[in-house]
Amino acid sequence: MLKQSAKLFFLLCSVCLAVANASEQNKPEAPPTPQDFAYAVPLLFEGQDALYQATLPLGVYQNTVRGDLGDLRVFNAQGEVVPHMLRLPERSSTSQPVPGKLAYFPLQGAANAGLDQLAVRIKRNTAGTLIDISSNAKPAAQARLAGYLLDASALKQSIQALELDWKNSKDSFVGVLTIESSDDLKHWNIVARNAPLASLQFGGHRLLQQRVEFPALQAKYLRLSWPPQQQELQLGSISAELAGTRVDAALSWHKVSGSAVTDKAGEFEFDLGAQLPLQRVRIELPQMNTLVQAVLFSRAKETDSWREVSHSTLYKLHHSGQDLNNPDIAVNRNHRYWLLRVEQKNGGMGSGVPQMQAGWQAHQLQFVTRGSAPFQLAYGSNQIKPAEFQMQNVLPKAGQDQAELKIQPAQTGAQITLGGAARLSPPAPALPWKKWILWAVLGVSVLLLGWMAYRLVKQMEHHDNSKE
Repeated sequence: MLKQSAKLFFLLCSVCLAVANASEQNKPEAPPTPQDFAYAVPLLFEGQDALYQATLPLGVYQNTVRGDLGDLRVFNAQGEVVPHMLRLPERSSTSQPVPGKLAYFPLQGAANAGLDQLAVRIKRNTAGTLIDISSNAKPAAQARLAGYLLDASALKQSIQALELDWKNSKDSFVGVLTIESSDDLKHWNIVARNAPLASLQFGGHRLLQQRVEFPALQAKYLRLSWPPQQQELQLGSISAELAGTRVDAALSWHKVSGSAVTDKAGEFEFDLGAQLPLQRVRIELPQMNTLVQAVLFSRAKETDSWREVSHSTLYKLHHSGQDLNNPDIAVNRNHRYWLLRVEQKNGGMGSGVPQMQAGWQAHQLQFVTRGSAPFQLAYGSNQIKPAEFQMQNVLPKAGQDQAELKIQPAQTGAQITLGGAARLSPPAPALPWKKWILWAVLGVSVLLLGWMAYRLVKQMEHHDNSKE
């Protein structure tokens, strides 16, 4: 009897565990529906092509849960999921920029004369290269250095920056520079206006701003000038930074204000409200004539540790009627939370709170128009797993001939509410019925073992009595 009860007990336990595992493993995963997501935007396009592409709006980044944008889907009018893929556009050149020396010629003129009013004699060789330049103006006490003419006719690549070295760079200097371009020395186009230049030493820190960036261009000649009231710039050398084969794409900018960290002087936190694919960060100081050293940190989640991004010199200066601000900080991460730690030597940045501008380039959503329109992009869910669409072999790669399968443009409409903000919150924990079954089996086991022990004792007593 005891053997039969034991066999029955172990058989019952095995069946219960097998049923529990099978029900959990074989439970079919229901396909997602639009109501599983918090929000959506309509996908608007013309025609009936197979492939379309739209740029993700800021609202998608602000209302997705996953940093990899895995909680979004494209639905057709029937509520069916259609294949999609996300791509980041080409952001910069594939080849590294290289420097190139430029020949430069000083432009002398009267103190109150602009560059366009100077009479200049120019000598060129048969290749068009400048070999001499001189002013027709008679020497006078009022004559001054008004600017420089640069010869870039020998360069075969586009120029994206100039690096200047002036003779008095060890002395304190703050100024601005205007750069113009021309191919005939008659018609000039402004390339960069009031670009900041600086060489300062203060409180043991050194600020040296000698580089001027501008959109890549190819021109034979460049002209440099500065405001008449500004100190003359005595150049020692100048080099051009030659661009690669591609030009940087335009960025979108998202601006947020910082908040001071409690009990930590000089620390300010920034919440972008989204995990954006950042390329540039711009810090704006609250007060004019401020120069500080600062360290920038970032993290993806509030519970993560801070990770250092850069150590920079930040400044906001006013000189000769012009405002000079620190250059942007190049970054390559999609963190939402940022921290600026300002050194408190020499008073820090004073009162006020800095602001941060985040420069980012949105993903391109490429999708297949299976089914009927309208199509919509649904996003924001704490329960949806990333999609596994294999579209790489279908969609043409960047730069590839797209004649056979061309991707047509699409736009996104205004955001609409689907499941609402509740879809962004973690789901309520499921009932631990498997754990309950295991505890029930354990309890029954204890009771059955106790009953078996009781029966065994009774049998032993009966056996002893029978012997007597």
